[in-house]
Amino acid sequence: MLNVSSGAVSPSGSRWLVFMTVLAVYICMIDRIAISIAIIPMAEDNGWSATVQGAVMSAFFLGYVTLQIPAGYLSDRFGGKWVLGLGVLFWSLFTLLTPASAGLGITVLLACRFLMGVAEAVTWPSIYSLYSRWVHPDRRASAVGLMNSGISGGSVIALICTPWLISVWSWQGAFYLYGLLGVLWFAVWAPLARSRPADKNDWAASDAILATAEAGSSADQANVAAQTVYPRLTVRGMLRSRAVWAIAIAHICINWSLYLVLSWFPTFINRELGADLQLAGFLALAPTIVSLIMAPLAGRLFDRLVTKGHDRLKVRRIMQSLAFAGITAAMMAITLTDSLILSVIVLTLSNALTAFSIGGFATNHLDIAPNQSGLLMGVTNTLAAVSSSASVFVSGWIQDLSGGWDAVFMTAASVSVFGAVIYASLAGVEREFD
Repeated sequence: MLNVSSGAVSPSGSRWLVFMTVLAVYICMIDRIAISIAIIPMAEDNGWSATVQGAVMSAFFLGYVTLQIPAGYLSDRFGGKWVLGLGVLFWSLFTLLTPASAGLGITVLLACRFLMGVAEAVTWPSIYSLYSRWVHPDRRASAVGLMNSGISGGSVIALICTPWLISVWSWQGAFYLYGLLGVLWFAVWAPLARSRPADKNDWAASDAILATAEAGSSADQANVAAQTVYPRLTVRGMLRSRAVWAIAIAHICINWSLYLVLSWFPTFINRELGADLQLAGFLALAPTIVSLIMAPLAGRLFDRLVTKGHDRLKVRRIMQSLAFAGITAAMMAITLTDSLILSVIVLTLSNALTAFSIGGFATNHLDIAPNQSGLLMGVTNTLAAVSSSASVFVSGWIQDLSGGWDAVFMTAASVSVFGAVIYASLAGVEREFD
């Protein structure tokens, strides 16, 4: 098990690299979310039906699930610098091409959105691969917390700035500006970033050697010097690993509730609780803003607890259980109230607790497969993306079937309980793969 030592120092340049990856996630989410606002004037200009609008927005997610696993493999094998860098460049180019694609017809636009999804698919696998080489194990939760704050931060920026850009410029202008941001990011990243630090770090070996040295046994030191050879990630290996199952199921279950709230919460408070559309959009920002603040704090908390000597596995289990408990309590509480303000407060508090997943499954990949964390993240993020799409579709189907929202929220609560039980039972932090 990885123990914290006083030598938990990341290589020189790691802070800059983390900063640039955080910016990449901000740009990723801005470009992804902008279409949800821009689709309104785009549909008016082109006379699109609701079905066509849905197809335009969903084309991205079809592309998004295609390249997660290959991106993780390529990042682990050849380095994350160019996988992430080219991903940002290409999704930014497709963002810039969106207005022209819309003018050429719906088929071209669908292809453009699909390819943008393919390009954005590299983001998390490549970043995890970079962190495995640049960030010390006892600092990774802090780095991932900062990086994941970009999910909320980018969404907030897109939701606030896109309507303003459309009103003072045009919907086309919003895509041009957002696409340019990514091109500028690439211009800085390409000449300065590196996939690996100049000095190679084998975190697991160095921690093991330090622990043995502290024990004072020269015989044990000689044994440690012969480094353990870990197997490569394979389908069979992942299927047989309890820890991989724990991470994958937790990721699937968290995304079920996350995308339920992102996709349906504004509709719920508009139709069920009577808020007008403008107020609904404003209130829907509250849980997202709280996530922006809490994700870095949760990552920092995990690292500090481990640094103080708390058992890494126990901390992961407790933090992930708190995340699932918050979701479950919120989903059940919403079925018991008709108050608009109380519903928003409940979901906002739930998002605050959900951020504790940073210390749970979200950085667990880096424990069990440090040198192939990009590939493992690609696998679990692919499954989570399928869960996200299923959550949005199934929640709408349940509404039609039941005629209300209670069954939707109780289903999400049940999914969270299932995820909590599986993670608490199967989670591990021992290194299993290369």
